[in-house]
Amino acid sequence: MSYLGEKLPKREAVSQEDVENAPRRAFLTVSSEPPSSSGFLLARRILTLAPGLTGDAIWWHAGRIRAVGRAADLEPKVPSRVPRFDRRDCLVTPGFTDGHTHFASWAVGRNRVHLADATTRAQALDRVAKGPVFRGWVMGHGWDANSWSEPPERGSLDRVQTLPVYLDSLDVHAAWVNSAALMAAGITRDTPDPYGGKIVRDGNGDPSGLLLERAVELMIPHLPQPSPEDLLAAVREAQAEAHRLGVTGIHNVEGADALAAFRTLETENALRLRVLFHPPVQKLPDLVRMKATSGSGTDWLRLGGVKMFLDGSLGSRTAWMLEPYEDGRDRGMPITAEEVAREAMTTAAQAGLACTVHAIGDAAVRRALDLMSGLPLAAIPHRIEHFQCVSPADLNRAAAAGIVVSMQPAHLLVDIPLADRQWGARSRGAYAFKSLLQRGTVVAFGSDVPVATLDPREGVYAAMERRMLDGAPMPGWYPEERLSFEEAVSAYTQANARAAGVTDQRGTLAIGMDADLVAWQADPALDRGDGEAFLKGRAALTVVGGEVMVQA
Repeated sequence: MSYLGEKLPKREAVSQEDVENAPRRAFLTVSSEPPSSSGFLLARRILTLAPGLTGDAIWWHAGRIRAVGRAADLEPKVPSRVPRFDRRDCLVTPGFTDGHTHFASWAVGRNRVHLADATTRAQALDRVAKGPVFRGWVMGHGWDANSWSEPPERGSLDRVQTLPVYLDSLDVHAAWVNSAALMAAGITRDTPDPYGGKIVRDGNGDPSGLLLERAVELMIPHLPQPSPEDLLAAVREAQAEAHRLGVTGIHNVEGADALAAFRTLETENALRLRVLFHPPVQKLPDLVRMKATSGSGTDWLRLGGVKMFLDGSLGSRTAWMLEPYEDGRDRGMPITAEEVAREAMTTAAQAGLACTVHAIGDAAVRRALDLMSGLPLAAIPHRIEHFQCVSPADLNRAAAAGIVVSMQPAHLLVDIPLADRQWGARSRGAYAFKSLLQRGTVVAFGSDVPVATLDPREGVYAAMERRMLDGAPMPGWYPEERLSFEEAVSAYTQANARAAGVTDQRGTLAIGMDADLVAWQADPALDRGDGEAFLKGRAALTVVGGEVMVQA
């Protein structure tokens, strides 16, 4: 028994040779009776991402792809009882995997105060005043004070709400709380700052109501938690929303409560997302004791790498930089001491566990590369999450060490002006998608939901256009880093399959692969490299394991 349950079931082998020779193979040999997980789809074009394999039709049977090619050649061979889907207005891609999610947090947070588009503090306060109450607390997510004229502080919250208030920032690296929340957590002027965190204080030395990085953890034990039943219901509903957005898999970074929800869904045969689960580093002793190894699990739920933090974020000004921010005041902060991080990474890797390491600032990225480059290999690659600002001297190093770089292009939609203001010319090394690909780096895309939307259309648009949703700047922010549509899709599909160690099962639409696919209804201008065409499109058909989950 592994950390996530039984070992992977034995399946018919599909070798790399099978994938590469797919254009010369007519069909995958499977049983003759088509179950509900079978279908035949006609499309405008099939973007298979498999070398040499093209077409406008795809046939799947028993949850796996049986044939891809020209409709005229395939249709006569498909039994009449197999369901037909005529989407000749659509482009078909492999199912999108979101390579970095906090899925259960997002699922629960959908029913809390939403502050992501609050452009002023007054607007945020108005929503808090009217917000829902959860077990005696008002809780919310998404505020971003970088453009506000007034700072987030407890006095303003006290004036609109006497109940305890806890509000996560957009990047989830800061919390805005009121006096009642501080009192509930026992945080006073005498409470020391934890290592890697800061209790922001007012002119009198009292907590201001703003907590940064590890100081947020002082609040966590005092927050009301959803019951297992409530969490399960929220995750179930969020799974349906993921399918609507064309997402068929996630790499999730959360704790035991989220894992329990996914395992319950799998037990009920209701889990229809491919989940690679990254537990927090606090679970490392238990994982080692249980002899758990990365990559173990089932077709639906696998163990990923152990998640640990090296720094904070750009939005909270806690990303750790080699040189001070542009105003010259500080360099952000390391969140984990070097020796502590080294010991955890070494222990994990020697036990067969991959390391999943958060690093945003160029100093944190360099430390991650320094510590990870010599680690023993696990069954799945070690990876660095975000890799947001990188020194030119370090651009080659991830590829050389075989480290996957997990990035979130949708962050560009809000980070461009902030990065220019805080990092200046160093922004040339921020979100350096093309430069990394040209060096052979495996770049895997995700959202970091709830920090950004789960909707991959925004991520693809950001990667292709490098412009905000209002179209600025033209012709794109460091436009030489723009990706093609195929490169962006590959980062969500093939690269995430590589990161999960399942390139023989997912990531391409080739014969023998799992039938995880999406038919995208989008203007044909997309084929000419227009990222806005994809942004304005929609997922018209989402198929997971051969089952149709969404049919518009």
